[in-house]
Amino acid sequence: MKKKIAAALLCTALILQTTACGSQPGQTQQAPESTGQQETPEENTETENAATQNDTDVPNADGAQAGAGDSAQNTPAADDTGLAADSIGPVSFTPNENGYYMVYGSNTLHAYFKRHNVIPGTGKLTVRKTADDSVVEEIDLNDTDKCTIGEQDSTFHLLGWDGGTHLIIRLQDVPAAGEAYYINLEEGAFTSQDGTIRSKPITDNTTWRYGVAAFGVIPSRPNGSDVFVGDTFSADILVRPPAAMARVENYDENRVRFNEKEFVQDGKLEIKIYQIGDDPFTVTFFDEEENPIGSITLTYTASMPPEPEEEAPRKSVTDL
Repeated sequence: MKKKIAAALLCTALILQTTACGSQPGQTQQAPESTGQQETPEENTETENAATQNDTDVPNADGAQAGAGDSAQNTPAADDTGLAADSIGPVSFTPNENGYYMVYGSNTLHAYFKRHNVIPGTGKLTVRKTADDSVVEEIDLNDTDKCTIGEQDSTFHLLGWDGGTHLIIRLQDVPAAGEAYYINLEEGAFTSQDGTIRSKPITDNTTWRYGVAAFGVIPSRPNGSDVFVGDTFSADILVRPPAAMARVENYDENRVRFNEKEFVQDGKLEIKIYQIGDDPFTVTFFDEEENPIGSITLTYTASMPPEPEEEAPRKSVTDL
């Protein structure tokens, strides 16, 4: 199963020499030279062999991640040998057009960098609708409500990377099922922590594009909501082609539990919260060959329910 998953995601790898922001597992890009001159999309190359990534993909020597809000995390030091000194390094985008959809109900984009010290820069991210090139949303990546550093998740392992930087970009709205979008980025949208390396721009409609799937998750309480310990709520799981199965993953059973963990058709996921703090979980969708084709992570912040108010003492009634 793991070999199928790794092969499926790494098969989508794109070694991009022109940009530094992204969201597809396996897409890689390089940062601009000091001249800031943009390279054309035609210079991008695609590989079906994940081993070719190793020619240029080496983690950065800096161990600390910072600059994207309170979710910043520390990563172990890594050997930077082989990674161009003026390159932001390999980047992987999700969702992407190569079989890894944006799950309906999701509003997040993900950029995985093999470098360990990448942070949001000064450039802007623009989401456009493929049908008419209209602007759906513009995002200032320095806004910590919009762009934060995420956890070191299983995507790094699937890409064959020994860690790196995971950036999460949050869209304002949940995109519509069946729609297609693409991303443009200004130069310097992402930089190295010391500011000496800047990402190249993405100005075309092919480098980072994706479709919104018919399969997905519709929670009864919006993702990110505040809840109380002991609360029980639900989410509709939509298993629609090309998805053949959905599985609940990446959760702490001491914090959150479910009535079911796998769905092979549309169903109702019951969610119960057990501890205070952030209670995240992921729903991953798989095709008929058990390859992952999209995922959505939901997080709820739980607190203790308020103490019930004491009733005022009843006055005795005396017959007059």
